[in-house]
Amino acid sequence: METIRNFIPASARASWYAVASALVAALVSWGVLDDTAAPAITGVIIATVTLIFALLHSDTPWRQAVYGLAAALGVLGVYLGWGSEVQMDALLAVIAPVLGLGTAAATTNAGEYVGEHRLGE
Repeated sequence: METIRNFIPASARASWYAVASALVAALVSWGVLDDTAAPAITGVIIATVTLIFALLHSDTPWRQAVYGLAAALGVLGVYLGWGSEVQMDALLAVIAPVLGLGTAAATTNAGEYVGEHRLGE
């Protein structure tokens, strides 16, 4: 897994989003996708990129399991009519950062920060 993490660094996430957006725009302009399919395809790509980076750069097994379970539940949700593909992709795109931000907030050491900003110190 370390080899893959080194090959796909966490800092490359923004580049992947930019390439995905440009790819969808190109497919629409070339007539491969129509205007109605573009939002759904964009949602799927963004959710997939988010999931890939979340799984690759997650340090805890329970978070990896939750990411995988969320993706599977999204597919099940569409099948059962709980929402559209776009809605489930948007939900997955929200779940991944929330888990990451929650864990980061819980494990970040504040050090000597007391909530005050002192000019000139």
